Amino acid sequence: MHTSRKATAYGTALFALGASALVLAGCSKPTPKVAATNATPVGHIYSVAVAVPPPVSSKIRFSPHDQGEIQQAFNVVSLKSALMVAALSCNEQDQYDAFMHQFQPHVLAAQHKMDAYFYKASGPYSGQKMEDSFITLLANNQSVAGLNQGQIFCLNNAAEFKAVLALKTPEQLDNFVTNLPPTAQVASAGAAQ
Repeated sequence: MHTSRKATAYGTALFALGASALVLAGCSKPTPKVAATNATPVGHIYSVAVAVPPPVSSKIRFSPHDQGEIQQAFNVVSLKSALMVAALSCNEQDQYDAFMHQFQPHVLAAQHKMDAYFYKASGPYSGQKMEDSFITLLANNQSVAGLNQGQIFCLNNAAEFKAVLALKTPEQLDNFVTNLPPTAQVASAGAAQ
């Protein structure tokens, strides 16, 4: 059944993400405390604007409006993935849970938009495989980017979580995934209240 296959695929993707986080945590030395005056967060840890994979056929088309909504959905799912990597790597599960509690309906809607895109762009079966591969590769790349940051990785994640948790509405979250630095996002989130 399609639902069972989808559940298995999500389980596989989550297992791969968890394994990547364990490898990341197991290979790293404990992060020493870095004085906030010596290191400043650099903005988004990863680019949350991700490239949407093209459809398998040039005959499959999306309207400009749909393309914008699809891109936004991919960006939201990318941020969710980045925050999950951060939570697992930096022991920030409570922060991730708070994010998901606050934005779960919006994140779930973005995930459904992504599901629909892959279904239309590649078909029901190959679309699911393509989506699973995309999500796994995204998380793996985010984990590698974290390794490359070294000691400042968790400091950057703390700033990212602080900025995300300051957002109050789905519209602010959508604006957040436009790659503005967290300090600008916190300011705009405060101004919008």
